[in-house]
Amino acid sequence: MNYGVVDADHELVHYAPVELPGPRLPHDMAFTEHYAILNDCPLFWDPDLISRGIYAARFHHDLPTRIGVIPRRGTNDDIRWFECDPTYVLHWINAFEDGDDVVVDGFFECNPSPDMPPDASIEERLFRFLDSNVLEPKPYRWRLNMRTGAVKEEFIHDRTTEFGMVNANYAGRPYRYTYSTTAKPGAFLFDGLMRTDVTTGATEDYRFGDGVYGSEAPFAPRHGSTAEDDGYLVTFITDMNRNCSECLVLDASRIADGPIARVRLPERISSGTHSHWMAL
Repeated sequence: MNYGVVDADHELVHYAPVELPGPRLPHDMAFTEHYAILNDCPLFWDPDLISRGIYAARFHHDLPTRIGVIPRRGTNDDIRWFECDPTYVLHWINAFEDGDDVVVDGFFECNPSPDMPPDASIEERLFRFLDSNVLEPKPYRWRLNMRTGAVKEEFIHDRTTEFGMVNANYAGRPYRYTYSTTAKPGAFLFDGLMRTDVTTGATEDYRFGDGVYGSEAPFAPRHGSTAEDDGYLVTFITDMNRNCSECLVLDASRIADGPIARVRLPERISSGTHSHWMAL
């Protein structure tokens, strides 16, 4: 694994190789004010099959999930690894420092390597690593003590959701709210949004409706806002019933009320995933 820092001018200003036990499949990372958060999850290519030119992922139940905390301009010698319960984390939500602790939030997959029954269809087999309702990712908090090395882990709530977004002004800092997607069973399609209060575990939902699918919803702060949730969620939806797509805008503090604005797009678009809001 290679770790790098890119500055505001898009220049690579720091680069450090990070040693891992073997080929791994990290997909995402997090950061705090002073640290970058890396990961070594026990779902990776089977080394015996790699030697035969076959790349097939296998979940190694007997290995821990390792979370690495490295100073922003650190090297491999500076990284601190913490061993945690085995899982795979596709996406992290946010991280921050709290005294001696580094707190990391992400989606803990309860079933990272799902089995399929012998009579499973080809669609079920193809989508088993894409269907959130099978993988069961749930918001989870890892608390890593930089002084003692102790680890505390717990679910934020027990509902399945993924693709969490936060107010970017709170990235790497203590925060309260995240906005994620819910998924249609058996497919890689998002059928709604969920607001989570990470301090209480309380949730609020908005569903797009039958045959309507959306994408990750970035947070757009309201001009002049001071509260963390004073802003909007912006997402694109595709309505298969009407054969059209729209941009939806929701009040981030009241998503259950539904869209406060809709903008019809000139063409129907495919369902998307990652997105980002940038004020110009």
